[in-house]
Amino acid sequence: MAKQSIKPNRTILVVFAVIIAVVAAVIIAGTAGGKSSPTSPTQTSPAQSSSPSPTQPSVQPSLKGSITGGGSTFINPQLVAWSRRFYEATKGAVQVNYQSIGSGAGTAQFLEKKLDFGASDVPMPSDKFKDVKGRVVQFPVIIGSIVIAYNVPEVAYEKTGKYLNFTSELLALIYMGEVKQWCDPRIKAVNPGLADKLPCRDIVAVHRSDGSGTTAAFTLYLSKTYQPWNSTVGWGFTVKWPADEKAKGVGAKGNEGVAQAVIQNQYSVGYVEYAYWAKNRDKYDKVGGVAYIRNDNDRRYYFPSADVVMQGAAAGLERYKNKYGSPPAPDADWNPVSVELSNPPTGYPLLSFTYVYLWKDYAGEGYPDAATRAALLREFFRWVLTEGQRPENVVKGYIPLPAELAQMGLKALDQVKP
Repeated sequence: MAKQSIKPNRTILVVFAVIIAVVAAVIIAGTAGGKSSPTSPTQTSPAQSSSPSPTQPSVQPSLKGSITGGGSTFINPQLVAWSRRFYEATKGAVQVNYQSIGSGAGTAQFLEKKLDFGASDVPMPSDKFKDVKGRVVQFPVIIGSIVIAYNVPEVAYEKTGKYLNFTSELLALIYMGEVKQWCDPRIKAVNPGLADKLPCRDIVAVHRSDGSGTTAAFTLYLSKTYQPWNSTVGWGFTVKWPADEKAKGVGAKGNEGVAQAVIQNQYSVGYVEYAYWAKNRDKYDKVGGVAYIRNDNDRRYYFPSADVVMQGAAAGLERYKNKYGSPPAPDADWNPVSVELSNPPTGYPLLSFTYVYLWKDYAGEGYPDAATRAALLREFFRWVLTEGQRPENVVKGYIPLPAELAQMGLKALDQVKP
């Protein structure tokens, strides 16, 4: 994916108001409480939600067999859970194999016909999409957030009872190699309660080494919020990280790799999908924690709990509604949707959809057993967009789709044949 920068949108588009109503209704419902940290008047408090044990209704598949997809490591915990539960629901008739290889590799291997479906945390890059326009459908399947995890023992949550604050500018400057130490005055300025404990130790900026939708979503956010980043680094599956040359940048493969690299490297910071942090929350709290992120639009600091991620999604979709005349067709370019969802007017600012790519005509694309393959894909993703969105089937940290967006995915499946 070539480096991209944010340019003013020329198209004016709009999503149905019912999407906002559905998301807002879930926000009002709230989330279950859990471990929390002290808050200030400009912070929202962290919370953890729990899901009831799933009870899977039986699915009667019309066919038996297996399908293979790959891509996003961001969605891997959720897609593995969906695959396992669908396998159980079909009494072993349908097996879904998912390769957590990164959005860049997943997109490439899907386009090379090595996978039955691809998954990415941003829509198919526009330069690649134009080559297959009319032959591919893409649609969101879940909403997720990106958290900023750090390893600084002197200010570990277990020791201080507090998490650090970050702004988009600080994150950009760290990954640009301009803010190099934890005791930098700019970090202290937004962390007055921990300023005297921040050590003068070099920051290890951990980033993805592979083509990554999480990187694309993270760098899109930085491009929207900090103009020097937009004009020099841009956004995409891969970017050239200035910190690698000017400071201490370290690459790691997959969300799994970044999560582990932060735990293992003192004085490091990294961006990972929420579920990877939640799985290791106790480990992070012993050596550091996960940051509150300031939304530069409403100037509040948000912890990545489900309710404020939902708040951000609702605000992003409302902004989308005010710009767009109709939802994109499933076979259209969805990149403007990601642009509007990133850095929403309020709520947690680092979030994205995860998208699935499917071919419209598996026989025409040369796949063997095309009719069976297409039928299995339709069966599985219909379940994902219906039963899979139920709270008991959603892994902690992910957010179900608003009903109207799920319906758009179901309409996309009607175009998949034979």
